[in-house]
Amino acid sequence: MTEIRGFHTLWTLPYFQNSKYDSYSMQDYELLTMILSALMWRRNNGPITLYGDARAIDYVEGLGISHIWNGGLREIKVPDSISPKVFWAAGKLYALKEMDMPAVMVDLDLIIWKKIYGYIDGTDICSIHREGIYPEVYPDRDFFNMKDSYIFDPLWDWGAPPVNTCMLYISDDQFKNYYVDSATDFMENCDEKEENLCHMVFAEQRLLAMCAGKKGKKISSFFPEAADIEKQDIFTHLWGYKNILKFNFEKRIEFNNMLCRRIEKEFPEEKPVIESLEIFIENL
Repeated sequence: MTEIRGFHTLWTLPYFQNSKYDSYSMQDYELLTMILSALMWRRNNGPITLYGDARAIDYVEGLGISHIWNGGLREIKVPDSISPKVFWAAGKLYALKEMDMPAVMVDLDLIIWKKIYGYIDGTDICSIHREGIYPEVYPDRDFFNMKDSYIFDPLWDWGAPPVNTCMLYISDDQFKNYYVDSATDFMENCDEKEENLCHMVFAEQRLLAMCAGKKGKKISSFFPEAADIEKQDIFTHLWGYKNILKFNFEKRIEFNNMLCRRIEKEFPEEKPVIESLEIFIENL
């Protein structure tokens, strides 16, 4: 069995942009999904590390779940020059900067149920799928609010389909460093003050495709066609369903029950941990 290392990122600063509280917390369904994501990765694919800022690490340790990440907890520091409001996923890029390749970046709301080595073996870069260049999400370069000194690389191909990075494998450090440096340079030279989605997904997803094209790296996908995703049983991505769970208490209870049962069935040693968490569930 061939192992591949994975990592999660929990960067709390964006949370405090819209919170009146001084302490960090996750919604119960987000917490359960993150725990099951780490446990399933451990079982099927290899060790997993959690990168987080100091408050994230304190939060995880305070809940008594730090052992879930058998690759350990590691602190990241995102520079003050990066706006957590505009670049709410910047923590992932700074975690990627610290992680040695080959490795897989896994979103906290993504559960991968099976071994994936067969998909990534021999590839330069692998993600869930590519995305279309929809103008409302991926506008042209004139849209971006950048400092006068910043220049987009003329060798970047603006026609390259962006890469969905909810799961991202990169095989070598040299390319990873080029991509991360390009993304952080873009973020640090951005004058945008308001979150509009487009700046973050450019830095994380579109720029990855541009960097790969310039360096001659091939990007593979689990699902080359979007329609294939509906028929797969490899992963579950919570994504937009979180908004339903946030406002629909019945569905939230149902979802939490399902995840608690799954964790306690698959990983009975974690039952005391789950029972210690403040989770909205019905009597199981």
